Amino acid sequence: MLSEILALLADGRFHSGEALGEALGVSRAAVWKSLKRLEDDGYPLQRVRGKGYRLPPGAGMLNVDQIRSLLPAELANRWQWFVYQQVDSTNAQAQRVQDPGQPRPLLVLAEQQLAGRGRRGRQWASPFAQNIYLSSAEPVSVGGPGLEGLSLLVGLCLVQALEDAGYRGCRLKWPNDVLLGGAKLAGILLEISGDLTGEAVVVIGVGVNVLLDAAASIDQAWTSLYRSGQRATLDRNELVAGFLRRLAPSLEIFHQQGFAPFQQEWMARNAWAGLAVKVVSGSNELHGTDAGVNARGALLLRTENGDVEVSGGEVSLRLNHAS
Repeated sequence: MLSEILALLADGRFHSGEALGEALGVSRAAVWKSLKRLEDDGYPLQRVRGKGYRLPPGAGMLNVDQIRSLLPAELANRWQWFVYQQVDSTNAQAQRVQDPGQPRPLLVLAEQQLAGRGRRGRQWASPFAQNIYLSSAEPVSVGGPGLEGLSLLVGLCLVQALEDAGYRGCRLKWPNDVLLGGAKLAGILLEISGDLTGEAVVVIGVGVNVLLDAAASIDQAWTSLYRSGQRATLDRNELVAGFLRRLAPSLEIFHQQGFAPFQQEWMARNAWAGLAVKVVSGSNELHGTDAGVNARGALLLRTENGDVEVSGGEVSLRLNHAS
């Protein structure tokens, strides 16, 4: 019922619980219980006594037709589209719906993930209708080494799309995080299936906190576009379309030239440039100064013994004073 309630509230006006109940053929108490569950999950629902409920301006449900209408025809038709109310994980679903015999680009979007995940097996908080949970499956023929720097490119495209939408101050943390105000706003998770030395499919998972205003399950500093207080769009359809407009042409360049053409743009948004950091891999730590990234997307760590290149994988980059 939540999706139906949110669809009615998407006009941005106040609606009483009684009016919502009448429109849906349920009791006012049933409406209240549904919206209370939404609020408990961190949705910033606006509630005013005597007026009822409304959504923040621009908030609403995902709509694939609206997203496609915001894209040039060649981009709208570039992907096969799948949109769900709930999935375990958009990355997992993208792998399931892909045709292994004839892989093609496809997009999976969901209103909620029941088992969303980030890098290193971490849980990704995925409440209903609040954030962007998107996975793009891309057939590739360059093997694993040819995908070096891809997560950095995806992060750059996301930050550029947010800048296009009016958000300022988004920064990139190697290798796959987007920060805003020093807190995590978004993350990227790449998963590769097929022949790691040749024909394969890379699934690009992107999670962006859009409306999230409370979350007890997140164990690190986090933020959302809503929390930023910036006067920019909260329409997830517009934000998804903006990201795809940046991503598609960038992927074409990446497949031809790798990460090198994007190195300087990424460096210009490096959140921890010049700061003391440590790279953690299991029980091992390597300390130094964040000196940016090279043309392949490897982290350049300036240490007492000279510069060290650190590639992605099961490693974590932290500020040196952090635990």
